[in-house]
Amino acid sequence: RRRRSTSWGCAAAQIRAPHRHFSSWLCFFMYGFSLCFTSPAQSSMEGKPKVRYVSGQVVEVFPPSDLAVFLPAQFTFYAALFTMGALAGAFMGSAMSNRYGRKRTLELSACPHVVSWLATAWFADPVLLTMARMLTGFAVGIGAAVMPCYISEVSTISVRGPLGAVSQLYLTCGLFATNLLGSYATVVKVEEHTFCDWRRLALLGMMFAAVLFFMAFMPESPKWLAQQGHVQAAKLALRRLRVGDTTAEEIELEAAVGLRTPRPGDGGGSSRTVALSYSLSDCRVSLIIAMAMLFFLQFSGITAVMMFTTDICAKAGMTNAELCTVSVMVARIVFGGASCAVVETMGRRRLLQSSSFVMGVCHVALSYYYSLMGGAWEAPPWVALAALSLYVTAFASGMGPVPWIIVGEIFPVEVAGVASAMATSVGWVSSFVVCVGFRHLQATVGIGGAFLFFSMPCFACTLFVTALLPETKGKSIEEVLQALNSGCLHVLVGRRRFEDATAPKSLYA
Repeated sequence: RRRRSTSWGCAAAQIRAPHRHFSSWLCFFMYGFSLCFTSPAQSSMEGKPKVRYVSGQVVEVFPPSDLAVFLPAQFTFYAALFTMGALAGAFMGSAMSNRYGRKRTLELSACPHVVSWLATAWFADPVLLTMARMLTGFAVGIGAAVMPCYISEVSTISVRGPLGAVSQLYLTCGLFATNLLGSYATVVKVEEHTFCDWRRLALLGMMFAAVLFFMAFMPESPKWLAQQGHVQAAKLALRRLRVGDTTAEEIELEAAVGLRTPRPGDGGGSSRTVALSYSLSDCRVSLIIAMAMLFFLQFSGITAVMMFTTDICAKAGMTNAELCTVSVMVARIVFGGASCAVVETMGRRRLLQSSSFVMGVCHVALSYYYSLMGGAWEAPPWVALAALSLYVTAFASGMGPVPWIIVGEIFPVEVAGVASAMATSVGWVSSFVVCVGFRHLQATVGIGGAFLFFSMPCFACTLFVTALLPETKGKSIEEVLQALNSGCLHVLVGRRRFEDATAPKSLYA
């Protein structure tokens, strides 16, 4: 007998107030804060002087000696090895989330965060500081791998997209907080010039990270609890997450753990309508899509731009590079908030197509601007600021939040932890290559050539999304997998028939 399908976004039970997810979203706040820590701290850590004029003569003003701990080449690896720590954290987060649960893993990620920021504030040796940076990346990698799964599993279909976009908004707020605090609050003044006191900034990072311990008061993912066989605990968690009648969703949870659809050749089995069970091999197309999205996200150049925004603005000839950096962050926050509203109306595909294309155009514009510097037709600095702001705006509107939303939407709960870790590992390796290669690329082809290089992955992403990515808005995991396995990619990796023409839809989305 066919059972009527009920989605997680049913009208009878809506998700509770989103602000209750603050402590979980703080994982992405710490992602942004940690990633952008090097932007305001770079000049102090490298001991770069600032110039002042006294009686027509140039006088160089250096930061305090206790803040200048790196050579430029050392600082590049200090910034980039953050991603290697995050790569290790992604796989550790996957193993921990499968064993201990999504909530507990996010809660425990606070420990390496707190230790790493305390070590950053305390140590003066470059090697020890680099190890602390890698530990920070390790903590961020845990959160980045687990958080999309958690948000996808606790939300209803109707709000899955906006909640995922809010995660990216928190990441943007972390970026903004780092630049604002590092440029104006945690500063030390030397002869009318200010330098970022990155030790005090690290102590603020430790205080922010401690809030992650409040994940202890958040409910666990009902889907993970159901998969572990803890049906009653899953029902209690579901009631904490929803307002209204949760009976239909509780029935789905019981079906998910009590019965499984037999695979062809198993011999016998129940014929009732139940949820399907998936293995990683069943989700090869999903894995390719997720890896490609995070590859394009990193090779769009956003990590390099965020880490070296102040340096880029200074090289563009802007008199107040710190203020310009903060302005860019404000633009990203505003349009990141707007993406929360449009991600469910425009859909994932359109946002990715438009944002990746605009980002590619901005890269070309920045390349053209820097190629004119020093020539007879040199453009004013506001052109670079406008292109940089539009680039960040386009990223915040689509390319920033949507890949993480897609990662949370295209994997069933059975493989979500492992698959997310594999996908994010590609993102972290790509981020490392971009961070290390950015300065070498600048030295080889100039900063204009570097921006031109990053335009190519942006345009490639537009073509990839147009040709291969189906729309996932408002679809259950069964519908998403069917769409992925009926597209072009299935020809390359093989195809599995999840359901025959007469089989009912899976209820466990």
